[in-house]
Amino acid sequence: MNDETRISPYDYNFDPAGTSTAARLSRLVGVGRRVLELGCGYGVITRQLVAEQDCKVTGVERDVQSAESAKRWLDDLIIADLDEPSWLARAAAKFEVVVAADVIEHLRNPEALLRRLHGVLDRDGFLVLSVPNVGHAGVIAGLLCGRFDYTPTGILDETHLRFFTWNSLEAILNVAGFEVIHRETVDAPGSHEQFIESWIKLPAIIRTMLGSHPTANVFQYVLKARPSELPKKFFCNDGMLLSTWHDQATTLGAK
Repeated sequence: MNDETRISPYDYNFDPAGTSTAARLSRLVGVGRRVLELGCGYGVITRQLVAEQDCKVTGVERDVQSAESAKRWLDDLIIADLDEPSWLARAAAKFEVVVAADVIEHLRNPEALLRRLHGVLDRDGFLVLSVPNVGHAGVIAGLLCGRFDYTPTGILDETHLRFFTWNSLEAILNVAGFEVIHRETVDAPGSHEQFIESWIKLPAIIRTMLGSHPTANVFQYVLKARPSELPKKFFCNDGMLLSTWHDQATTLGAK
């Protein structure tokens, strides 16, 4: 697909061996899977899963125009609003993987959707999901400058209804009966182009403090989660890193 044929910032190509969110999600799905893709959009990830990974994909999408672009890759297409439970009647089959690529932040009630997914996953099925991190240093820089400006794409996408940090994301997954078993991050500094105007206005000491926070440079979280009646917290070193960040911030503040 060349630039002339693209009709949306959500219609793009990606390197499946690369470090983008789409590439990471595709690799987590695996090969030869029965996949339910929520918010399949223009079929960016669908194309990779079907053409290169031999998956069978059913897509759910509410935007008719983008869904038409994805249709040729799909075994089945369901035009529906994910906030409404009626689409589940069409997705009667059991799936090995549910993919939700930058989806739940667009929903009024993401917890309700996550709970419903138990009914479409088979016994050993799992969820692959990505979500932007509102705790990114660039967002905080904007807040310190009195700004929270929505943009066409990115963390502050104008269509986002919900915002997540790592802790709030894992909490909603746990409450919905999912346990995170794998986590990756897509990173970008506070000086990312969407936030550079606010970032450069901050004193150097504040930029250093923000940039050293353990989740400061996380632009998106990418994860794999499985159903669990008693979900455990994902093991990570955030607590230790936060303590280290506190010590560093205290030292910087004393200078």
